[in-house]
Amino acid sequence: MSSQDLYSLPSFLSVVLCLALAGLVLARFQRTPVHWALAAALLSLGLAQAGNGFSLMADSSLEELRWRRVALAGEILMPLGWLVFSLTFARSNAQALLRDWRGRLSAAGLLTVLFLALVGSERMFTLVFPWDSTTAYVGLGLSGVVYACLYLVAQVLILANLEQTLRHADESTRWSLKFPVFGVGLLCVFFIYQSADLLLYRIWHPGLAWLSSAISVTACTLVGYGLMRRPLPDVQIYVSRRVLSDSLTFLVVGVVLVGMGLVAQVIRYSGITGKVSLSTLFVFMAILGVALTLSSHNVRLALGRFVERHFFPHKYDYRVRWMEVTEAIGAHGAPEQIAERVSQILRGVWGPRRLSVWVTMDMERDAWARIGVHNVPDTPDRLEGAGEVKAWIERQNGPLVFTDSAGSPSYEVMPPSLGQVMKDAGAALITPLKAGRQVIGWITMGPTAGGRPYDQQDLDLLRSIAAQVADRLQHLLLAEKLAIGREMEAFYEYSTFFLHDLKNFTATLSLVTQNAERHGSDPSFQRAAMDTVRATVQKMTTLIGQLTALSQDPRPKRVRLDLNAMVDEVLKGFDRSAGARLLCETQPVPPVEADPEQLQQVLLNLVLNAREAVDPEGAITVRTTAEGETVRLVVEDNGCGMDRATVAKLFRPFRTAKGRGLGIGLYQCRKIVEAHQGVLEVDSEPRKGSRFTVRLPAHREAPHHQPDHESLAPASGERIKVRGDSGQGG
Repeated sequence: MSSQDLYSLPSFLSVVLCLALAGLVLARFQRTPVHWALAAALLSLGLAQAGNGFSLMADSSLEELRWRRVALAGEILMPLGWLVFSLTFARSNAQALLRDWRGRLSAAGLLTVLFLALVGSERMFTLVFPWDSTTAYVGLGLSGVVYACLYLVAQVLILANLEQTLRHADESTRWSLKFPVFGVGLLCVFFIYQSADLLLYRIWHPGLAWLSSAISVTACTLVGYGLMRRPLPDVQIYVSRRVLSDSLTFLVVGVVLVGMGLVAQVIRYSGITGKVSLSTLFVFMAILGVALTLSSHNVRLALGRFVERHFFPHKYDYRVRWMEVTEAIGAHGAPEQIAERVSQILRGVWGPRRLSVWVTMDMERDAWARIGVHNVPDTPDRLEGAGEVKAWIERQNGPLVFTDSAGSPSYEVMPPSLGQVMKDAGAALITPLKAGRQVIGWITMGPTAGGRPYDQQDLDLLRSIAAQVADRLQHLLLAEKLAIGREMEAFYEYSTFFLHDLKNFTATLSLVTQNAERHGSDPSFQRAAMDTVRATVQKMTTLIGQLTALSQDPRPKRVRLDLNAMVDEVLKGFDRSAGARLLCETQPVPPVEADPEQLQQVLLNLVLNAREAVDPEGAITVRTTAEGETVRLVVEDNGCGMDRATVAKLFRPFRTAKGRGLGIGLYQCRKIVEAHQGVLEVDSEPRKGSRFTVRLPAHREAPHHQPDHESLAPASGERIKVRGDSGQGG
């Protein structure tokens, strides 16, 4: 095998890796945009490396140029695939990001097509013959300069997206993500280097092809290793500690870079074949190694512990840890979500390989449930004791490390049922969650990262965290019980009203059947009985309709409605009714978009309630006014009024002060008004009266639209009508 064949071997190895990874992605995983993008980018990379491999084996400059153009086609196809991959990889909002980037991705696609059309053009790459030599080399054309500039920008965008993905991942997810991210990132860094080299020297040389293949093999290895691991779903440090940690990190990195530069220079001046490419490859590999090392959670924990141990009198900055826990548990969420956030904080501080959070299900039955877990084997998530678990947890005053004299876990100090749970979870420490004297649950943690034993400062911090978590979980559990209690109360009230009316209907029908035994043959009784049955059935149907309407949201069928005309129509039914005076004061108002039947139901209910609240000598006023883009419908009376406690419960279902009915009329009225994007308000004062105000948005007319004369209010004059016992104005 010739030296040229050996020199091109990494290129063909990278081709095999690219094809294998692309096939694996499409065969093993779901075919979502991220998988299609990754497969397309890998195939493009394989095409580029095939071109690079054959260019390294070329016997002439012309053949080298041809294969360089093949590699160029693959390089042109890559950025679009990597860009989509960087936007969708491990992103829960991948679809939204693709929509937001639709314009930029379309532009990238157009540029890809444009540059593909120029692949064979002399404007991209061409042969250049120096004046003092007969040997030609591949030079960069004018279009190639534009291509190199845009290519560099594309790689920076891809790197920025990958950095965001890694930055927002938690510790457990970051371990799985970092290998594909660093693999693709390594490719981006190389192509930035290649673009800069082409722009600086305007010459493409075989060393770039070999370096590209070596980088591709490394990148594919990292991506493949990351894909073999199952993806799993950041540690905040107080500024002073962070400054010291970052300074120490930069110091270490600086020393490494200086040493790396010295080694690279030794390689350049060593006389080894391909020394420039080898020194450049060494630099890339060293940078990759430093990045992988610094991304390790254990390394960062060790660095943080070094800073805290050697630069601060206390091991932890309790103010920072307190704020971290407060922010984590203060946000809204169910107990399971709070447990997950607390788990992330504990893993960030101590890095235990296993962790679980348990809370009480039923204190009387000594029943417990696991609501948070990290890396614990498939074990039961329920525990029921016979009172011994609760009693043992109550006796603990703080975190307890259970190890024997040899340092191995020992669970003999606790009840057997709890000890078995601790053993299955691989726990080395248990922290009770107690709010005052009440036990809420406990947290178990395995050994720390690196096997360092828990000391007193660790236990003090854990006790502080546990007190906060227990208080928050107690509030959540009590709130859940309160919500269940309210639901049961509503159900009992619902049943009480329903059964009360149902009992009356049953009593009526029972009387009919009893009298039928004595008067069943009497025609007049038969007619009266049928009337009674018919009326009872009608009432039962109405009751069922009310209850059905209560469980459903109103869906108004909106039309353009004249509110004044609707008021007149509803009030006509009260003209001959006995009772208080009914005053109608309507002003010119713009039309509204509303369901006529539902709005009539609201007005009818409000007027009927007002009539029941006033004396026969009282007055009820129905008024319409306009306020800007809002129309007001007011029903006001001078009746008995209501106190604040009654008003506060007025719109709740099954709350009534009438002594009869279901208490759902005003509740349903508010639902109807809100379905029209309106507001129903009430003002009331005992012994002075009540005022109900319905506010609805006015219908907006187009400037050229001619309003329907049948649904517009009169354009002039306030009108006042008085409806009373005799129909006379007053």
